[in-house]
Amino acid sequence: MSSVSPPVPASLLRPGLPVWLITAMACIASFMVVMDGSIVNVALPAMQRDLGLAQGTQQWVIDAYLLTLGGCMLLAARAGDLYGRRPVLQWGLALFTLASLAAGWAQGAPMLLAARAVQGMGAAMLATSSMTLVMAATHHDPQARARALSLWAALNSAGFAFGVVAGGLLTEALGWRWVMFVNVPVGVALMAGVAWGLLPPLRAGQVQRLDLPGALFSTLGCAALVWGITQSAQRGWSDPWVLGGLAAAGLMCACFFGVERRSAYPLVRLSVFDLPGLLAGNVLMLVLGATLAASIFLLSASLQHGVGYGPRDTGLALLPMALALAAMRQCFAGAMAAGKAGRLPVWGSAVTAAGLAWLCALPPQPDYVAEVLGPMLLVGCGLGMVILSATQAVTHGVPPQDAGLASGLANTARQLGGALGVACAATRAGSVGHGGGAVDSQTALLAGYHAAFGLTAVLSLSCGLVSLWLPKR
Repeated sequence: MSSVSPPVPASLLRPGLPVWLITAMACIASFMVVMDGSIVNVALPAMQRDLGLAQGTQQWVIDAYLLTLGGCMLLAARAGDLYGRRPVLQWGLALFTLASLAAGWAQGAPMLLAARAVQGMGAAMLATSSMTLVMAATHHDPQARARALSLWAALNSAGFAFGVVAGGLLTEALGWRWVMFVNVPVGVALMAGVAWGLLPPLRAGQVQRLDLPGALFSTLGCAALVWGITQSAQRGWSDPWVLGGLAAAGLMCACFFGVERRSAYPLVRLSVFDLPGLLAGNVLMLVLGATLAASIFLLSASLQHGVGYGPRDTGLALLPMALALAAMRQCFAGAMAAGKAGRLPVWGSAVTAAGLAWLCALPPQPDYVAEVLGPMLLVGCGLGMVILSATQAVTHGVPPQDAGLASGLANTARQLGGALGVACAATRAGSVGHGGGAVDSQTALLAGYHAAFGLTAVLSLSCGLVSLWLPKR
């Protein structure tokens, strides 16, 4: 059963405040979420030494964050639609900041993993609220919305690469605890900005109830799917625990859609997929998330383990790719806003695939400028072009009262795609690297990474094919 969405406040910003201010706050909040998904990667060896983490526990430092982040997306998005952008964003900032402080002070694995799980819950609220704020603040001007969303998307995507840079620099200079502490001053500043700059939500009429059964099934289903995908990299796709996680995800998904069809106040109003391009845009976001996460994971891993770069050098080596991602916003934002870049995702997918194919020949001792910088710039520029198109597709024509729902769906698709992409890339690299019969370990590692880069290039090309499904503007 469908229902009427709650009314949107007449104004989100305090009178006299410019739209760029809310865009800046939203971009910083989203940047923090994405950066925290990668900043701990290069700090894991230092965490292991300091806290005595077991080998299997290291992976859970990452997975605990991803599980709660992916599992709570839809719930956080719908809560923002029902109860207001400001309170959800404030709660998200408070959880994220306090959990970051607790993770930095952790004295053992239980405290660290619990803090990372709570951090993921706060991150889900930030991830959905940040896009929602941009959409709500610019709903009166389609071109302003396109420009703001392109900036949000560029910084959001560049955050993963910047996380590797920051993680390497902070770990070597100040220690691993500062990859957590760095969130605290930013979170406090954002909480003050939100309290000052955003109006409290208006309450007109009866407020809808939150669909708790739907929230339970969606959260458990997303968490089971992310868990199954992330564990496949270590256990293999045929492992009973992996198959059980994927089966549980399918069962929860079926229960979720059954509940949503009958609910008077659905968490996801299924009629929202009648909006032109929303379904295709979310499929594109899923494949894009897989390509982006797999690309950065493989670049970081191949440079550290296959070539021998240290954490700091790896982070600095990835910096041009992050800058290229952000630069695409300046190059194509105007064309996207004017509806003159219909083939942009096709070209972007081809450019990305070309860069990834180039990396299939990465040598054991590469010349950085000739054999690393070139393909990374291609990957960064191509992904930046696709990201602009995917973000516009999932937000075009969405009414303000459904901004949170659209944001939650898009972010969920991207997080699930990212987990799937990394798992597939890691599995491919491991299977080839350990079974290729290479004469030494470094050659075997590089052979595995070459094969994984090829697989990711195919993923990139599939982004272009999916984009042809998008309606023409």
